[in-house]
Amino acid sequence: MNDIPLKQIIDTALSKIGSVADVNTVIGEPISLSGGITIIPYSKVSVGFASGGADYSTKKVTESKNFIGGNGAGVTVVPLGFIVITGDRVEMVDINSPTPPPSTAAKIMDTVNDLTDKAPALIEKIKDIFDKNKGGSGDNSPQNSDLSDTAENKKE
Repeated sequence: MNDIPLKQIIDTALSKIGSVADVNTVIGEPISLSGGITIIPYSKVSVGFASGGADYSTKKVTESKNFIGGNGAGVTVVPLGFIVITGDRVEMVDINSPTPPPSTAAKIMDTVNDLTDKAPALIEKIKDIFDKNKGGSGDNSPQNSDLSDTAENKKE
């Protein structure tokens, strides 16, 4: 098989693919905004390539062999998100899920914050219950009626 035509086909195809799928395609050019914010897009690049060739003969006998070859390639670029740089802070924003899913620690902190927010109201309710029990007037709670019944039974 004649290696030179096949090598030329592969070299040409790879050079064309290289011009499309370079590092600037994966990590885009930085975009500077006012306020010291820089946004850098990033993508996923997939490349497929196939090439082949063969020597063939004809009915006429010649010194040089005939060659037939071909190739095919495909490039897919899928944007994934952005790297956002604000001062000393760097954040990755995913296009598919703009807000990151909450972590276990974040869920625990949210629960603690909710309890802290609700604590004053809960404490007031508990105080009201104890104040009602201490006052005794107009209280028909089972605890107080049980206690008064027990005290009356002892007197008898």
